[in-house]
Amino acid sequence: MRSWARFCSCAAALSILHSTACRAGAFLQKPGEGIVIVSTSFADAHKAYDSRGKLVAAPSYAKFETQAYVEYGLIDELTFVAESSYMRFRGSDGSRQLEQLQFLTAEALAGAPLYLPPGVGGGARYEGLGAGWLGGRLRLLEWGATVLSVQASLRAATPAAQTYLDMKHRLQEDVRLQLGWPLELLGISGFGEAQLGFRSTGQSGDELRGEMTFGLRPIDGVLLLAQSFIAVSPWSGSAPFMSSQKAQLSAVCDVTNEVAVQLGVRAALRGVNDSAERGLLGALWYRF
Repeated sequence: MRSWARFCSCAAALSILHSTACRAGAFLQKPGEGIVIVSTSFADAHKAYDSRGKLVAAPSYAKFETQAYVEYGLIDELTFVAESSYMRFRGSDGSRQLEQLQFLTAEALAGAPLYLPPGVGGGARYEGLGAGWLGGRLRLLEWGATVLSVQASLRAATPAAQTYLDMKHRLQEDVRLQLGWPLELLGISGFGEAQLGFRSTGQSGDELRGEMTFGLRPIDGVLLLAQSFIAVSPWSGSAPFMSSQKAQLSAVCDVTNEVAVQLGVRAALRGVNDSAERGLLGALWYRF
């Protein structure tokens, strides 16, 4: 099981670069207004990128996660942001018989009664609270419809959940500079948003993070999103160097003025010492 824990630490460390289905990015909420996004995602991986960035066979896993994300405008220049999550992780049990045999052999050598507890050789398992965080987004500059803001947050997780998250310690600091601007493509209105961030104490050390989002509204009530998420740990020290790039495509459709639904897919494009994860997501948005 220790080998499984080490694998999960590396393979799942960057598996979710952007846990919420979609956030408002650089843009702020108006005072007294906000949004709640409840999202659910399912992802699995049967391969991983090795230390040279090549795709190789690796122990498989499946992951189910639900997040509740909130934004609320406190004043014109400041928006409160928070998230909580619940996750279920199931690792492959391909080595079940070998692990059970090793356990029984150790009992026999110790002269203890032969007893096989439930779960031995069942692969890595976790179900419970995931990462949660609190923070704020502050507007720095605004010219026309273009906005430059900074967001800072504090993340936390239980010790049991850390193995399956990109967290070496129970607490992490996350700071990012965000730029949002309007755009138009072939007469279709939309927006672009870019982020450059720093996150402390990931599984391979402090991380630099970059995100790009492009959104287009081809018709009223429909928003198409294309997103890219990059993470790299340049100061890995004794831990394995890790990098990851993942992409996500989704559509957000208004049901009413306040309610919208989102469906999408995500997949790893490349990486180093990272899982080749792919998955589906769905979300319910409520604007208030």
